[in-house]
Amino acid sequence: MQRIQKVLRLIGMVLLIGLASFGLSVGGAVPIPAGRQKYPSENVETKEEKDEDLKPDE
Repeated sequence: MQRIQKVLRLIGMVLLIGLASFGLSVGGAVPIPAGRQKYPSENVETKEEKDEDLKPDE
């Protein structure tokens, strides 16, 4: 009886691992969200640039 339980547990574990790997192969890995950048330097305006924009053209 104990041997049957061990075999059934092993079969169940193999089945679960097999189903999980099949699900990953069909669905692909979970995508990593591309949120905000850590240092968005291209959107930063310096004080000098702002002052130049405010000066009238001569």
